Amino acid sequence: MTFSRLIPSFLLILVCTNALAGAPTINASLSLLDITERGELTLTNDEFSFIPWSSATAGLGKVHVIQYFGANLKNKDTFKPFTDLLQSSFKPGVINVTTILNLDAAMWGTTGMVMSELKKNKRMLPEASMVVDDDGIGVTEWDLGDAGTGLIVLNEKGTVKYFSRKALNEAEMTSTIELMRDNINN
Repeated sequence: MTFSRLIPSFLLILVCTNALAGAPTINASLSLLDITERGELTLTNDEFSFIPWSSATAGLGKVHVIQYFGANLKNKDTFKPFTDLLQSSFKPGVINVTTILNLDAAMWGTTGMVMSELKKNKRMLPEASMVVDDDGIGVTEWDLGDAGTGLIVLNEKGTVKYFSRKALNEAEMTSTIELMRDNINN
């Protein structure tokens, strides 16, 4: 096969691959995101380790909130008002919450501080799912835009029920909590 024939084939593969990824779509399955570099932080017998994480199996069986943001000061509080509201609106164990930190967005030289903070938070909330995306693949796979942030609510079957790339205002937070309650009761 000549080089000139390989180029169109390569371009077709790129287009098809990108067509499979994309922004979360309401009432559709969430595009697959597999994080194998680092992945989910675990704490067992006071020892930290990482295991691969996949959106395909995370949180199934319960309403699941996934918040994705850059590991930097600019993004760290994007969804905090909403996650604070979650804690006061639902008893522990009723919903799953996964926080994915895009370590690729961290300022150079701050990875150690980010990891220390993550471990401190894991000690405080051992049941919380905390995931490190070393390469920021979630930004591309889920089309999270320039800010690289996203809040996704899935029902117990993994179907997207809500998606936002930005912080939620008061009305959005209230309606999203109600949407979650409706999906828990169904």
